[in-house]
Amino acid sequence: MSYRIAGVDVHKKILAVVVSDVEVEGEYQFARRMFGSNPEQLRSLAARLVEQEAEEVAMESTAQYWKTSAGSAGKVLEAAARRPAGETREIEFYGE
Repeated sequence: MSYRIAGVDVHKKILAVVVSDVEVEGEYQFARRMFGSNPEQLRSLAARLVEQEAEEVAMESTAQYWKTSAGSAGKVLEAAARRPAGETREIEFYGE
């Protein structure tokens, strides 16, 4: 059974994202991608996490950039988790 998690490293103008299935035997495979920090790119990030079927998302930032990104990304992720038929898919989001 697949269980995918995502890590987001927040910088001033970019978000570095890695998704991996942690239920596999052997070495983990990582899908890496960079996103901008504007609303359009955050929507793309949310769509990517849903597409990759990420169950959990953790964010990290050594500066204060996460404050704006976490609030915006949380709202975008919540909206993106909704499926067309009205179903919702829960995504746990860590990072406040």
